[in-house]
Amino acid sequence: MTKQYRNHNIRFNMTDEGGVRAWERLHSEEVEQSFKSQNAFVVAAINDYYERHLSKKNDPYLESREKEDAFADRLVQTVEQKLLSNLPALAAMYQMQQQAFFQAGLQAGGIMSYPYQQGNPQVVTPSAGKSLMEQESVCEQTKDSREEEMPQPEENEFLDYSFGV
Repeated sequence: MTKQYRNHNIRFNMTDEGGVRAWERLHSEEVEQSFKSQNAFVVAAINDYYERHLSKKNDPYLESREKEDAFADRLVQTVEQKLLSNLPALAAMYQMQQQAFFQAGLQAGGIMSYPYQQGNPQVVTPSAGKSLMEQESVCEQTKDSREEEMPQPEENEFLDYSFGV
């Protein structure tokens, strides 16, 4: 079977911005490297364009959904970047908060001390002669003083500081 070719000449109007861009793209290094020939590029471009044209004709909201998806992807990426950049500050705040709660609990009594020694926790017993109300008061005072000492991270609209409250 012999190959059959059809020929069609294309003119590029070099006074028209679209014609100039098309000419430059057709003769670009990218086309030269990515396609077998300029002819292969033109065939692929026509077919891709026409398939997209038919898709948009059959689904007029296709382009809007694609734009929305791209926007959502950029939004997720931005939030991820902000979260990852603030992760050290969040971890430090969490650790300081846990330490403050732990120390307040130790002063209240009856809480296991840290670190565990060879798997056997040491239990701190309530202070002799103090009532439970007095011990709770000491615990609240310690908690308040620890909160005052905690450094505050820089303001960030993406952080929620209300955790654990």
